[in-house]
Amino acid sequence: MKRLAAVAAALAALCIGAGSAGAGGNGASITLVPVSFVDNDGLGLSTRTCPNMPAVVTIKWSGLEKQILTSRTDAGGVTTVSVVSHASGKATDQSGNSYAFDYSNAFRVANTTANQNLFSGTMTDHFSLAGPGLNLSNGFIATFKTDLVENFYDFVPINSRGDPISFPDAAPRCDPL
Repeated sequence: MKRLAAVAAALAALCIGAGSAGAGGNGASITLVPVSFVDNDGLGLSTRTCPNMPAVVTIKWSGLEKQILTSRTDAGGVTTVSVVSHASGKATDQSGNSYAFDYSNAFRVANTTANQNLFSGTMTDHFSLAGPGLNLSNGFIATFKTDLVENFYDFVPINSRGDPISFPDAAPRCDPL
């Protein structure tokens, strides 16, 4: 997932440091991260990955996602990391039609003293897109594991709607961010 790669880079910088972030003394770090609906092949959100899209529509968007990251290590050496991300705006299709979208993602993970490099937790994700002849509402709540550097894996859905990602590898489907 593209979003997780961006989050991982920010988290690595955040967590590899002192184990805690500081911005104004509250332990939060706010980052604007470039994201897009365009996949590695230069295509946007379409029936290629999302069966809920109309067959002749491909929607693209690029912009900034705001991420708020916090990290705290307790006296026992357990680190807890939380990330809340949001992006919204207008996207367009190949014919110039406009679509409104909203994306939110939040997760909280923690490691253990026995394995400082493995973090486990829960992620909540929502993506909605509305426009001419289209109304998508996709999301999930899932448990997952990560090393906070590059690997986000073992996504196990607790609840899922709208075919957002494939489980357990988190490959995007109808949730392009």
